[in-house]
Amino acid sequence: MVELGRLDLYIYAALLSSYLCQPRQGHLEAIYFMNGYLKTHDHSNMVFNSNYINWKEEDFPKHDWTDFYPDAIDEKPINVPEPREMPVQINMFVDASHAHNKVTRQSHTGVLIYLNMAPIIWYSKAQRNVKTSTFGAEFVELKIGTELVKSLRYNYR
Repeated sequence: MVELGRLDLYIYAALLSSYLCQPRQGHLEAIYFMNGYLKTHDHSNMVFNSNYINWKEEDFPKHDWTDFYPDAIDEKPINVPEPREMPVQINMFVDASHAHNKVTRQSHTGVLIYLNMAPIIWYSKAQRNVKTSTFGAEFVELKIGTELVKSLRYNYR
């Protein structure tokens, strides 16, 4: 269901899949709950919209990072053809639930990437390392999201 676009069930399916080797009674009840949710929300649609998101510039303050990254450049592939169509807007939303798994205390990462207003990539996975703070979990998820956006930009160029 998640691969077909039911993003609202992504984290629950990912958490339940970690117990495939030794499922318990509570896991079966969680699956019943997910099926009941699907029955009551059967008219949910994923909308692919080609419009841009109109972000307010004042919400994003400008900073000069050249002191910290003096040699930073935008990596572009060699022999990139000239763009023929309108540019796309890549928007990434990330969130981590610090120590969400009560057994292993692992954090869970969630990343949504949109091209304009169309969801293109959805990613949800338990983090490999156990972090002692929310900052560490958020930093790991931002690294994962940045790598996904970099590969997406490279492919679309």
